[in-house]
Amino acid sequence: MNCSHSLRWSWVLLLMVCWTAIPETANAQGRTVAIRETTEWVLQRFGRQAAKEGAHTLAVRLERYAAQHGDDFLQAIRKVGPRAFHLVDEAGPQAAHVIGIMSRHGEKGIVNIVSRPQALKLVTQLGETAEAALVKHPAIAEKMLASHGAAAAHAMQTLGAQGGRRLAMLSDAGELAKLGRTEELLTVIGRYGEKAMQFIWENKGTLAVTGAMTAFLANPEPFLEGTVKLTSEVISSAIKPLAEIPKVIAEHAAASIDWTLVVMTLIGLLTVWLGWKYWRQRPQPQPNMS
Repeated sequence: MNCSHSLRWSWVLLLMVCWTAIPETANAQGRTVAIRETTEWVLQRFGRQAAKEGAHTLAVRLERYAAQHGDDFLQAIRKVGPRAFHLVDEAGPQAAHVIGIMSRHGEKGIVNIVSRPQALKLVTQLGETAEAALVKHPAIAEKMLASHGAAAAHAMQTLGAQGGRRLAMLSDAGELAKLGRTEELLTVIGRYGEKAMQFIWENKGTLAVTGAMTAFLANPEPFLEGTVKLTSEVISSAIKPLAEIPKVIAEHAAASIDWTLVVMTLIGLLTVWLGWKYWRQRPQPQPNMS
């Protein structure tokens, strides 16, 4: 009885060991396939540069680096080739950031971030949003992010080439600082993109007037859509409590409506309704019974 009981538990333990080993085996097999495919891809794409080591040596190095740094390294070397080994070795504690940058942005990531210590430092502080901004606006974004942080990263990420240059020019000329409430302004740009940048660029003089920026930041959308203008009346309303500013903006939006057209439309509808009502109430002819 004891022997049977012991045998049963031995089988249970064996099954448990096999069951826990299955995922590890599957992962190992999956990584082996990924390394083989990556080796073939690198040799095919980067040719002579990759062939110096030979397929076997390259595969062994790939396996070692993937085990140490994760499978993102395989994607990184697919993008930039064997130089990824050297760049990761040089990165030291920042290796994970460098691998992520190369895997997402390839050569542009190396040129605009990895090879620029200040840019790489900004990415480690601000994350992937900073990556996108630095790659999209080479050199321009670096100074903006260093001065204004995460808000600038979000703003630059949403802007195209012209908008990015304009924002950098405002900052370099000191006009962005003169406008005041810089972080809030950058947040609006980050939300509305080129439309906001265009408005700010065209109205930078007016926005510098006391009250104009307050009115704009309180509710930017009507200004960006063109339903409300930065008139003196709207600007003067900024001295009122902030709760009243949306009301003033709504009044100006209402003032831009063509009320003549609205009144004529209402009169037309009323005439149709009265005619229909009269037609329904008119006496009906009686049938002739003779």
